[in-house]
Amino acid sequence: MGKTRALSHLAIEQLKPRAVRYERSDGGAAGLFLVVHPSGVKSWVFRFRSPVERAAGQRAPKKLTLGPLAHTPSPAKPQIGHPLTPSQARMLATAAAEDVRRGIDPTHVRRQEKAEAKREAVRDNTIDAAMIEFLKRYKGRKRQGLRESTRLLTAHYFGLKPDPETPGEWKKTGNGVLEKWSGRILTSITKHEAIVLLDALVDSGRGVTANRTLTTLKTFFDWCVDRDMREASPVASLDAFARETERERKLSAAELVAAWKVADREGYPFGRLVQSLILLGQRRDELRELPRSELDLHGTPIVLDDGSRWNEPLWTTPKERTKNGREHLVPLSPQAVALLKSLPTIKGKGLLFTTTGETPVSGLSKAKKRFDEAMLAELRKGDPNAQLEPWTLHDLRRTFYTGLQALGFSIEIAEACVNHSSGAIRGVARVYARHKYLREKMQAFTAWARYVDDLVNNRPASNVFPFQREQA
Repeated sequence: MGKTRALSHLAIEQLKPRAVRYERSDGGAAGLFLVVHPSGVKSWVFRFRSPVERAAGQRAPKKLTLGPLAHTPSPAKPQIGHPLTPSQARMLATAAAEDVRRGIDPTHVRRQEKAEAKREAVRDNTIDAAMIEFLKRYKGRKRQGLRESTRLLTAHYFGLKPDPETPGEWKKTGNGVLEKWSGRILTSITKHEAIVLLDALVDSGRGVTANRTLTTLKTFFDWCVDRDMREASPVASLDAFARETERERKLSAAELVAAWKVADREGYPFGRLVQSLILLGQRRDELRELPRSELDLHGTPIVLDDGSRWNEPLWTTPKERTKNGREHLVPLSPQAVALLKSLPTIKGKGLLFTTTGETPVSGLSKAKKRFDEAMLAELRKGDPNAQLEPWTLHDLRRTFYTGLQALGFSIEIAEACVNHSSGAIRGVARVYARHKYLREKMQAFTAWARYVDDLVNNRPASNVFPFQREQA
């Protein structure tokens, strides 16, 4: 068998993402592999057998993550964790292989380097270290702890993300607040610098992001003041930087069909996530982070308030994972059950939408951009002049909610289906609504799924109330 060739730039470009991550060996250096993630991101890893760790009587197989693939050459000295060209990755892999030959485990060296960098950050009292400490310790205003999705969103605005190599630790993304402030002493951040940061976001067309970043910074600096890390918050007196209007975007019937068809071709995980959002109308992260343990696809026996029994497939979202802190029961239509049963089982933490088995599917922004391009092409099959107005995954929830009302269901039932915390269901009624509306919710979810199915398959609507198509 011939020696594996070094990957050329063309060969690397031709490696396309799949539903799960995969690796390609690079013959330019022993043990060097290029990893292709489902999001399309490519990175370099060095695989070797540890000279100091053993498993089952043999040298333990190990992996050292070198860094993401660099798309443009750089004259800088290659460093682990930084973007790397093929030649730079081969240099680092060769150096790591030399460490192994000398009896040194390079993952141990890397762990020590990261630990020292973290200690240095703490010693320097940087804003980086303070933000990481905040993510670990902040429990929310009610001291009940943050939902994981809220913690991740906060980290996103900071410019941090979970470190896949070290559970419980965080690494910089190169974006967010730390793109401008990384390495700064926490107490040196001024009000003027915050204004400049937020104005730049507004000027770049990201007014809503500026407002959310400000809200995040207010909470962060208040926490710092409470812990005597600063004397005062530099953003305490600042108000919203951009005017916001309530979104009204919902998908038209034609857009809904196009989205479903593109999602069907896209497949798992992103395409199936989109189809689940269309059918179920729930919040994106409640579905994205859904563990299989919350699903009963065979039927959950429940005694209703009138004494009758209900035994249908059900998704039970615990209060810890809902935005309003209330448990939410989602009856599953036959179409939803079939879709959920079709999803692959990936070993790990039992997540429904995952590529690693350990963390929920990520890279949604890049996948959504690719999805929009395919969706516009699908729309233009029927109308060459079709345009696609910007939309978000959350707009599928609004489409579902307004669609239920168009199908003839009351606001009370529509709100119960999406677990709204405001509206027609108030006070003590909220407690009883948990089971009171279960039959009605099942009818609503089933009617909506049947409507979508009819629409996609170009059949006459089998529901009594037609869906109101948006006017061009």
